[in-house]
Amino acid sequence: MRIAFSGFFLHASHTGTGRYIYNLLDALGRQDQVSEYHILSAEPIRERPDTPANMRWETVQGNKTNLGGQGPQQLLWEQVTFPRAARRLQADMIHVPYFAAPLRAYNIPVVVTILDMIPQRLPVYRGRMFTKAHFRVVERAARHASAIIAISQHCKQDIVDVLGIDPDRISVTYLAADTRFRPVEYDRQQELRLRLGLPGPFVLNVGGMDARKNLAALVEAFARVYAQLGNADLRLFIAGNPARLGTDPIMPDWRPLASRLGIAEKIICAPVEEADLATLYSATDCFAFTSLYEGFALTPLEAMACGAPVVCSNRTSVPEVVGEAALIVDPLDTEALSGNILRVLTSPETAQQLRAQGLARARTFTWERTAAETQAIYSLAARGQARPVS
Repeated sequence: MRIAFSGFFLHASHTGTGRYIYNLLDALGRQDQVSEYHILSAEPIRERPDTPANMRWETVQGNKTNLGGQGPQQLLWEQVTFPRAARRLQADMIHVPYFAAPLRAYNIPVVVTILDMIPQRLPVYRGRMFTKAHFRVVERAARHASAIIAISQHCKQDIVDVLGIDPDRISVTYLAADTRFRPVEYDRQQELRLRLGLPGPFVLNVGGMDARKNLAALVEAFARVYAQLGNADLRLFIAGNPARLGTDPIMPDWRPLASRLGIAEKIICAPVEEADLATLYSATDCFAFTSLYEGFALTPLEAMACGAPVVCSNRTSVPEVVGEAALIVDPLDTEALSGNILRVLTSPETAQQLRAQGLARARTFTWERTAAETQAIYSLAARGQARPVS
């Protein structure tokens, strides 16, 4: 089988979409050395997995549109340049691993991965007029795809509810934590604590600072924890660039709230290098995740893979991913949220139990399984069968 695979988002390999594509290709390369993959992108990919000879990388540049802007150029590549390149290659299958299937695929079966329905569910993410038009195009194209991959059962149900697509055309393939996410030795944890200004216990949040991450609730809950614990060295560390806060409705600024609560100096907000993430997860005393919407709760899974005790939201896909290996709470109930964080910080038994359960839970998700299930979907779609594989 010859597969035309869109590598468009591999240039953003540290985003959720980029990680999915990188790890899926890495696992497919180890497991499938029979199919012929053509990984097509609009620009050269600097960071890509080591892949076997049956995976060929190609930069395909189409004509520039006179509309200007990155959005129109992306739409042109997705809807014209990429499907034409697939036709030129005489591909047997197209896989677009994010929500942007082509409307016209020249009778080539199309598999599209939909990682979430955030813009459709949360109005603040719908953006400008062009973005809304883009969504209308890809929503229509998804309805005509040969097969759809969702990354959680919740995501699948959202696709059914919002797009009206038959659930028998949607398969679920879970993601997994990168293999680099595993417990890191104590000395490296201490070095990172010193470098980041974390002398005592700290609560950690990783996963973005946009509106759905609900960080104001975490800040308020942390203020309650700080007041009750009475430890002057206690900190909340939020991974991200504070310069982005308040620059857009999608990036609300929680710092005025922290100031009013008198804990501004107890919160550290700073970017974290990818190479330091596993160490940071390993070092934290409590990973707190207050998101209101996740297609797949990857960062709590990464934290658990590194042995962090996790307190997290009970919304969307989060409980589905963490199972019984985390303390689950309504992310808008700051009293309950603070109570669970405090429980982890003050009970070594609870923290140790969560660490052990989290490590075991994380091991149940593997990219090898994701790749095998994706291959099965390719086979079904190529034969014109829409029956889901999971």
